Amino acid sequence: MSCDCCLRLLAVTWVLLLVSTASAMECPKIKVGTCKDCIQSGPGCAWCKKSVAGEPDSIRCDTIEQLQQRGCPRSEIEFPVNDITMMQDGPLSNDIQLTPQEVHLKLRIGQPAVFEVKFRRAMGYPIDLYYLMDLSYSMLDDLEKVKKLGGELLRALESTTSSRRIGFGSFVDKTVLPFVNTHPEKLRNPCPNKDKKCQPPFAFKHILSLTDNAEKFESEVGKQFISGNLDAPEGGLDAMMQAAVCGDLIGWRNVTRLLVYATDDGFHFAGDGKLGAILTPNDGQCHLEDNMYKKSNEFDYPSVGQLVQKLAENNIQPIFAVTSKMVDVYKKLSEMIPKSAVGELNEDSSNIVELIQVAYNNLSSRIILDHSTLPDVLDVKYDSMCGKGKVTLDEARGQCDNVKINDEVIFKVKVTAKECIKSQSFIIRPLGFTDTLTVHLDSNCNCNCNEQPDSSACSGKGSIVCGICSCNSGYTGKNCECETKGKTSKELEGSCRKDNSSVICSGLGDCVCGQCICHTSDIPDKQIYGTFCECDNMNCEFHNGFLCGGKDRGRCDCG
Repeated sequence: MSCDCCLRLLAVTWVLLLVSTASAMECPKIKVGTCKDCIQSGPGCAWCKKSVAGEPDSIRCDTIEQLQQRGCPRSEIEFPVNDITMMQDGPLSNDIQLTPQEVHLKLRIGQPAVFEVKFRRAMGYPIDLYYLMDLSYSMLDDLEKVKKLGGELLRALESTTSSRRIGFGSFVDKTVLPFVNTHPEKLRNPCPNKDKKCQPPFAFKHILSLTDNAEKFESEVGKQFISGNLDAPEGGLDAMMQAAVCGDLIGWRNVTRLLVYATDDGFHFAGDGKLGAILTPNDGQCHLEDNMYKKSNEFDYPSVGQLVQKLAENNIQPIFAVTSKMVDVYKKLSEMIPKSAVGELNEDSSNIVELIQVAYNNLSSRIILDHSTLPDVLDVKYDSMCGKGKVTLDEARGQCDNVKINDEVIFKVKVTAKECIKSQSFIIRPLGFTDTLTVHLDSNCNCNCNEQPDSSACSGKGSIVCGICSCNSGYTGKNCECETKGKTSKELEGSCRKDNSSVICSGLGDCVCGQCICHTSDIPDKQIYGTFCECDNMNCEFHNGFLCGGKDRGRCDCG
């Protein structure tokens, strides 16, 4: 079956599901005083605007199927559904990789609003690459290779895009014990070989903002010297955090952002700062002064979760270029970062260009559609249609792998509200790309009834809304026949509760004029009654398979 046929079949299936939603779902009828109360009781609840003489209003709230079986015409049934409006839907092009760009949803509780999102990889998408290098002493031979890297790296990126820039930064660790030797002589020259030219230790130094000038890259990096520290893990997460949040100083554009992290060792993380009496948690803010992270001895290392959040907020994709002994460690770290890659670095970094090319190709061909943080009352799921018949359903993120340039992939986004919500919005984006989709949300929690005014209705004390009386102030009741006499609705409802801890009319009736009108049960022959609708004629013991041993022996009365 072709991909187009698959998509058409899925579209038809969704339409059929929407049409059959009401009959397939149940209606719990938790609260059914009005049409509004009814439809908020559950996604399958519908309201019959046509009243039935002598019957309580509770029977007017049910599934469409049940209401029609009771004789309510379809034209008299109120059943709000989701409303989806495309606000901006520019076609895919070399400048637009994601469509639509803006959508508005009015959500009915419990009903998923489903819309389609398309993504197509554009050719020649711009790239910013920031090279973040460990300058502890063990990386001495790597530094000599990186000093000559500028032209080679820009030429390699040029095969992908004509708009490419590179920058450079370096890190060692916090300059306190036990991370570095704080003896004055060792702070001046931390290298084990005193004859080796070596710079004082530092946490993070921003050396070159993003540029397309290869000579400037090689010139600035060529001025750098190795440094040193005491313990094996490095302060790399400190450096990554600053490179991510100091966007103006680094020079990030709104394009694909790659952060290449090169090291031969592990990393310190939140809590390790206590070893050096650094107790203040990392604040995730930019603290570069004169291109140096000068507050590293005041703030602890960031946690992995904190760093992941900041990388995502700034749309940065890390590439971990690490030596063979560290590959497994950084693969574990990469698993926590949705759009990241790990490559094995030669001991002298001689394969760094090839490593970056392979990692970038892997990252850019993996399309992950994700959304910003949402409140618990909202749920978003994705169906991914990746071509060649590959379809995944109901995932927390949309994902397609091995997507080539000019390939188009389609996602079905399903947004569900668990309760009525305030107006709000959230962002959907393909991770690592700049295109975004803004989703505006409102609730569809009200009935849309437009009856003509009738002065004779509701005892002249109210108006008909969705086939039921909406009473003026001071009146209540099915036909607004009851005067509240200064009592509040809570006081009237109190007369319908057995005690303060119980629900109104035991949850099985409507409180009218301070008295319970019990619901009609859906179960044949079952009757609900009592002052507070607390009784029924079914909740008794069975004997020999019959209620109360059979009709000849007795009947069930309130249990």
